[in-house]
Amino acid sequence: MKFDLLSSLWLHEPDAETIARAMNELGLPQADHVELASAYTDLFLLNVYPYGTVYTDIDSEMNAPASQQIADLFEAHNYRPPELNEVGAADHVGLCLGFLSVGQDGILPIAQDGILLYILDWIPICCLAVEREPSAHPFYRALATCTRDHLLTRFPITNYQLPIFDLQSLISDDEVRLRDIVRFFLAPARCGMFLSRSRLGQIGKSLGTRLPFGSRFEVAESLFASAGETEILDQLIAMLKDEVEAWADEYQSWAEKYPTWKPFSEVWLSRTANANRTLEEMRQMMNVGVE
Repeated sequence: MKFDLLSSLWLHEPDAETIARAMNELGLPQADHVELASAYTDLFLLNVYPYGTVYTDIDSEMNAPASQQIADLFEAHNYRPPELNEVGAADHVGLCLGFLSVGQDGILPIAQDGILLYILDWIPICCLAVEREPSAHPFYRALATCTRDHLLTRFPITNYQLPIFDLQSLISDDEVRLRDIVRFFLAPARCGMFLSRSRLGQIGKSLGTRLPFGSRFEVAESLFASAGETEILDQLIAMLKDEVEAWADEYQSWAEKYPTWKPFSEVWLSRTANANRTLEEMRQMMNVGVE
C-alpha cells in the first residue's frame, strides 16, 4: 500500500529524500525540492483546492457539513495526525489518503463508515483538476495521476448514487443573474468540472481580456462580465464548451478503464451535460438579445 506516501506528498512540500522515495516507489518524475516548494503553494493554496466539499458541496464551499462529518469520523477512530490541525478542513486529500492506510489492508473500518464512497466520488475529480491545471508542476500532475490510479484500481465499489444539481437549483426566481451563472460554473457538484483561478486566467488571456487578481469568484465574475461588455460572450461560451467536453471525455475514459467507478461517472457526466445545456441556454439568450 502506497497511501502513506501519497498522503505525505499531498500534505507537504517534499524534501529530497521524499522525492527520491516517490520516484522509486511511485514512479514519479525527478524534481528539485526547492522548486517544488513554490509549486506546491501555487497549486494547492492558490488554484486547485484539495478539500472534499469544494467538489461535493452545491456551493463549492470549504468546511461544509460533510467536512465536519469526516472530522467526526476521524475522531471516532482516533485518527489524529498532526496535519489535522494544520490544514483548512478535515476532508483534505492527504488526510483522507492517510486514513486509508489505517486498519488491515486499508479496508477496515473505512468501508463500514462510508468514507470510501465519499472519497472515490471527489478525489479523482480533484486529481483531474491538478492534471489540467495550466501552472501545475509536472511532478504534481504525475502525483495526481498516480493517486487516482491507486484509488480506482485498489478499491471496488458497487451501486451508489449521488444527487444531481442543475442551474434551476441556483435561482429563486425566473431571472438568471450573472452571479448565478458564475456560481454554477464554479461548483463542480453542479457543472461537473473545476475551474481554477489559473484556468480562468488562461481563458481570459485567450479572449484578450484582462482579469483582476482576486478570489476565484472575483476572477470568474470579471471574466463573464468582460465577455458580455466586449461582445465576445459567444467565444467564451465556445471555450467553456470545449472545457466541459474535455472533462466529460475523461469521465467516459475512466468508466471504461475502471468499470467499478462507472456509477460515479454517470453522475459526473450528468453534471457536465447540465453545464452544456446551460451554455446552450446562454447562447440562445444572447441571440435573442441581439435580435
